[in-house]
Amino acid sequence: MRGRITRTGIQCDCCFRVFALTAFEAHAGSTNHRPAANIILDDGSGRSLSDCQRQVHDSMMTIPTSAKKDDLNPHGSDDVCSACCDGGELICCDRCPSAFHVNCVGLKEVPDGDWFCPSCCCGICCIGTVSDDDNFLACQQCECKFHIGCLKLKESNELARKNNWFCSHSCENIFSGLRNLTGKPILVGNNLTWTLLKSKASSNGDGYTDCPDGLDSCAENNSKLNIALDVMHECFEPSKDSYTGRDLVEAVIFSQGSKLKRLNFKGFYIAVLEENDDLVSVATVRVHGDIVAEMSLVATRFSHRRRGMCRALVDELEKNLAKLGVQKLILPAVPAAVNTWVNGFGFSHMTGDERSKLLQYTLLDFQGSIMCQKPLKTEL
Repeated sequence: MRGRITRTGIQCDCCFRVFALTAFEAHAGSTNHRPAANIILDDGSGRSLSDCQRQVHDSMMTIPTSAKKDDLNPHGSDDVCSACCDGGELICCDRCPSAFHVNCVGLKEVPDGDWFCPSCCCGICCIGTVSDDDNFLACQQCECKFHIGCLKLKESNELARKNNWFCSHSCENIFSGLRNLTGKPILVGNNLTWTLLKSKASSNGDGYTDCPDGLDSCAENNSKLNIALDVMHECFEPSKDSYTGRDLVEAVIFSQGSKLKRLNFKGFYIAVLEENDDLVSVATVRVHGDIVAEMSLVATRFSHRRRGMCRALVDELEKNLAKLGVQKLILPAVPAAVNTWVNGFGFSHMTGDERSKLLQYTLLDFQGSIMCQKPLKTEL
């Protein structure tokens, strides 16, 4: 279907009606639900409307990337969907800066009145509010929110001030298990060790950091994280968020926070595999309670590929997640690597219905990636 861009929408060449982006996509018979990514300019450049949006954002970004980007527009909303990272027609959460496509949050049309994204709604009554956070308790591990009234907890005011509250015993056990694993090398083969790391900057709210053994431990932890970042940069093209200009890989490795949920990476741990103290393979992992863990980035140094390093790294990660009771591991795979993850590692394609059941969790996704999943054999 062809059309002409106007100030009010896209005028169809066949019927001369003007449509909004999602309506034009439906008019064209497409069910991709990503109109901005699939509407291409007829100027020979091959640019999509999403590409144009990113170019506009890049031209407006004049503040150095080291600045606090979240403060650029503290009262505004995001310009891309928090679920699929694409632009277009978005609905904005009335509680946080996140924005979404209608289809990405399972809606058929824009709702009337105030609307709250799934992660801003109570995990029990599924209702959100524009009032302050004193009405909510957020789980330290899965970050799901609950109305204090829905929980029917005593001494709610005292509990609301705690940063290490857990919504379930499983979340508390996972939190403790990850904490006990962090910084302790595990022998997984001849001269191979597997270690779980986390940035010192990400305190868990109870005074705990990932360097309990002093400055030397902190220095070693930060050194390995910087090497892990180098491995990621060796394997991936630089990826900067179009809205904030942040290096996404660096933000994940160092567990940086953000007011934008899709850029809040505080919960990420870094799994590394070393051979004779040489860091050769890296994976980033975030655990959303016992339901699901996401492994968003995996990389192996070019000089160590085809030696089973990624296999050793992922196998040990899966084993430890299963011990913690995590049911499923998911990852966003680039199309060229989907067959490897499916045929070589036992993953399968995640359906839209399966993805919709995880809307309350903010998952790191990339444009054009395919979400894959793998059930983990948890210990009874």
